[in-house]
Amino acid sequence: MTKKISTYCLCIFLALSDLSYAGFDQQDHIQSLDEQAIYEQYPSAKVLHVSAEQYPQLAKQLRSQGYSQSTLQLASNNALPDNVHSNQTQRQKLDDCNNISNSTGEESIDVMLDVSHDLLNNSSGGNGDGAAIVFVIVGTVLIIAWTLYVFKYFYDVATGFRPCGYWSQFTLTSSHISSNADESADFKGINYMTGFRDGATDAGISIELGHADVFLPQLINQRLRGHYWFIGPVLRWRFSNNKNPHYFNMNFLAGTTEHDEMGRIAKATLGLQFALGESAHLGFSWGAMNIDLKESQGLIHERNEYYYLYGINLGFGF
Repeated sequence: MTKKISTYCLCIFLALSDLSYAGFDQQDHIQSLDEQAIYEQYPSAKVLHVSAEQYPQLAKQLRSQGYSQSTLQLASNNALPDNVHSNQTQRQKLDDCNNISNSTGEESIDVMLDVSHDLLNNSSGGNGDGAAIVFVIVGTVLIIAWTLYVFKYFYDVATGFRPCGYWSQFTLTSSHISSNADESADFKGINYMTGFRDGATDAGISIELGHADVFLPQLINQRLRGHYWFIGPVLRWRFSNNKNPHYFNMNFLAGTTEHDEMGRIAKATLGLQFALGESAHLGFSWGAMNIDLKESQGLIHERNEYYYLYGINLGFGF
């Protein structure tokens, strides 16, 4: 009997010893993954502190970047070491995407109303060299910058990284230019913009369709009414990652009407959007429009005219 009791006591002692050792080992493992230990093991690491409610959104953003759970080392305090990235460019891209709030992130949609007018009309027809210079500068800078962002986008996709999200915007537009009371050109339509996000930059393409009413006797001897279409690049830079940020934008649109007499019509604008509360925004724009007429049977001589455009727009995002 005494021998059996001794045997039971020995078994219990050994079992308790195993539990104590396992508990010590687990505690030591957890301690080894605390923030200080991560910095000691990975000097270049970046630790992100997120709440339990924020973690699902962070995990979704990481998965959208092409990461799987096996490639991430998340400690109990949701720390993310930078050694899961292959280079500094990849780390910066992930940081930029993580800093985008929900409403400015994936699938953001805006609905806007935009009205532009040639306030400084000139009785001689067009606004002269000043408007032409504005048109060329804004258009050239935008096209070069947009091309660079598009090349970067394809490079990121080729190396396994997806954009930070996508955005869309619908705009009811109205543009009016005039040389005097008897000459005018009106363009009323709907504009759709869509694109991708790259950190604080939104890059995309803009398409506009609508109805044109052109009557410029100095350029053409008849009134032209009909459909028009524009297409071109757009860039937006956000000033913050708030739910409804302010941003600076640049747009370039080029196209024509259904009439053979009309050549290229293009407009280049830049503007500022100011947030109003959490969803609405008010914007102001400035730029120039170019109208290029074709030469037709010797009656209409090819001619370019440039007009300033000043605009105001109001929108709502959701």
